[in-house]
Amino acid sequence: MSEDILHQIRITSRNDDVQMNEEIHNRALLLIEDMCYLMCGNLLIRLGMPAPNLEMNDAFNRELERERQYDHQELDLVVQKNVLLLNS
Repeated sequence: MSEDILHQIRITSRNDDVQMNEEIHNRALLLIEDMCYLMCGNLLIRLGMPAPNLEMNDAFNRELERERQYDHQELDLVVQKNVLLLNS
């Protein structure tokens, strides 16, 4: 599953150089734990498997939210200005 996540990240970021890391493994553990909880009502730790690092997930979510908080209108103006420079 972590390979699927890595592949998805490479596609969305258009960067084939992204390597497997602890954050990707943690995302896979979170997804596996969600499936286990839905299927049998148990967390991974109760099944003898390593538990995901929830603090890492919270940090990732905060970083993602921070990256999404930008002025869309300002970015649109910058893009329009730079597109004109490309065509001149």
